[in-house]
Amino acid sequence: MPSIMDESRPHGVIAASCTPLTEEERPDAARLASHIHRLQDLGCDFVLLFGTTGEGLSFTVEERRETLDAVVEHGVRPESLLIGTGACPLPDTVALTRHATEHGVAGCLVLPPFHFPVISDDGVFTWYDRLIREVEDDRLRVFLYHFPDLTGVNISFPVIQHLLDAHGDKIAGVKDSSREWDHMQVLCRSFPDLRIFAGTERYLAPILGENGAGCISATVNVTAPLARAVYDALKRGEDVGDAQDRLTNMRMDIGQYPVITAVKCLLAEQSGDAGWRRSRPPVAEPSEQMRQNLGGVLERLAKLDRTRTDA
Repeated sequence: MPSIMDESRPHGVIAASCTPLTEEERPDAARLASHIHRLQDLGCDFVLLFGTTGEGLSFTVEERRETLDAVVEHGVRPESLLIGTGACPLPDTVALTRHATEHGVAGCLVLPPFHFPVISDDGVFTWYDRLIREVEDDRLRVFLYHFPDLTGVNISFPVIQHLLDAHGDKIAGVKDSSREWDHMQVLCRSFPDLRIFAGTERYLAPILGENGAGCISATVNVTAPLARAVYDALKRGEDVGDAQDRLTNMRMDIGQYPVITAVKCLLAEQSGDAGWRRSRPPVAEPSEQMRQNLGGVLERLAKLDRTRTDA
């Protein structure tokens, strides 16, 4: 097992949290805080709020700031959180990033500019550079969000190096949601001082084998105990082939469906709280057919929970 870096910095098993909504389709901070505590109890080292899975881009700047304020008031430690602060206008990203950093969060996961047809490396660099300079806070830690299937934007290795040369440890890491193992592997080898996260627990064991930092994943909302078991077994130097295969298969079974909808459906069934099915458009609520189709996953999750409780 590779050495684990300073564990005060983001690492390990991280859930990209879903956001529970009220009947008025606003973020429900009290239920979100309870969910964060539950995820931490199930083995998550950190929790990401308002990423893609958290429907961050569906909420206003004010909703996102107010929700973070309220979550902290409900007893969630800000240093245990990553916050997705991406937004279309750069000033909104600056405002969200500054607010989260002032709370003392562990870092901000920031999408590149993505709403123009062609964006050059110079444009990507300038956007992140401006963000960091305008936030102007030594506590700022930026995690670059590489998700080309969603954004159409490649955060290239030269851009990452240019940002490191300009801003040093304010560039803390990368979440690689490209689903391309070769890219993740070379990223880990090219930037050994950065925290490199896979965007799916399918690559949890492989990325740790490359001295990566772990995974930040939507499905960890429901697979946290198994992901935790894989991570801990690797730290002990044990073979995790079978456990990683189970984790990968569960991720793939859920990934057959729109992931946000499917994970919220599973959370609703697990908790008995139908409110978890709510999302703000364009994310749809789960159909009855999806609920039935996910029954097998739900049974495996229940078995996993029983095993954990018995242990």
